[in-house]
Amino acid sequence: MSTAVLFDGYGDPGELYPAEVPDPVAGPGQVVVWYTAIGVNPIDWKILSGEVREHVPVRLPGGCLGVEAAGVVVEVGAGVRRFRAGDRVIRHGRPGAFREYEAVAASQAADELTLCPDRFPDEQAAVLPVAAGTAYSALRRVGLRPGERLLVHGASGGVGLAVVRLALLLGAGEVVGTASPARHGLVRAAGATPVAYGEGLPRRLVEHAPFHASVDCAGGPESTGAAARFVTGAGRRVTIVPDPSARALGIPLLEHLPLELASTLDLIGTAPFELPVAARYPLERAGEALAHSRRGGVGGKLVLLPGG
Repeated sequence: MSTAVLFDGYGDPGELYPAEVPDPVAGPGQVVVWYTAIGVNPIDWKILSGEVREHVPVRLPGGCLGVEAAGVVVEVGAGVRRFRAGDRVIRHGRPGAFREYEAVAASQAADELTLCPDRFPDEQAAVLPVAAGTAYSALRRVGLRPGERLLVHGASGGVGLAVVRLALLLGAGEVVGTASPARHGLVRAAGATPVAYGEGLPRRLVEHAPFHASVDCAGGPESTGAAARFVTGAGRRVTIVPDPSARALGIPLLEHLPLELASTLDLIGTAPFELPVAARYPLERAGEALAHSRRGGVGGKLVLLPGG
């Protein structure tokens, strides 16, 4: 038996509870992964609340959150050739990783597992898929080219910081990131020029214009309005936040690219790349981690540690 954090109905983080569940067995085309670190993301509490149930259905009772994790393959099912026992892997995609062990589809077509480069420790590997993968797809969608100036809204969050770092790896001439003044140190450390959001934002941004492309990780009328004003090129703006104001201004919602994480790891290569971990929680306290995420202002990533 092993531990999983489950929920039986939609609601708030108090719905989560730790439970002892049977250890999984690798079926044909599957491997069993022992998780060493698990990322926590806003999508987790959005799934739990039920607000995205039409797009991300969860079987209840006994639902399980968690869309990214790092771990080690401990069992290999029939027909699997991509992985061997002992391989370090990154798990990403559908919810279900808030647990110690999981049977995961191992095919490339399923795109749920990617070999973890040796250079990344467990915690960093666990927080790569959502932040860095989303950032990669966003930058490819806006077609960022070397020497261009990029505007990033919500630059101090996990995805925003990843956008900044990957944009510089792609050769951006300058990255300007909006964030609260308290988070400007994070944005500056990532390599971007921080600008305070809030009243007077257009006046502050005009000092840095023109912008060739924008990635909105915050949403809301302020950021979408700024993107529409300062970036006019067709296809050079994208948002990762479903937002009526973005739709009204013709700013498309991001569509993720196939094999997103593998492509991101190829881009990073051996370049310095690290996302700040703001807090760590034992797996059994996943509800506290979700409440922390939902309050906002995290300034980095949250991690669950099985056995912690």
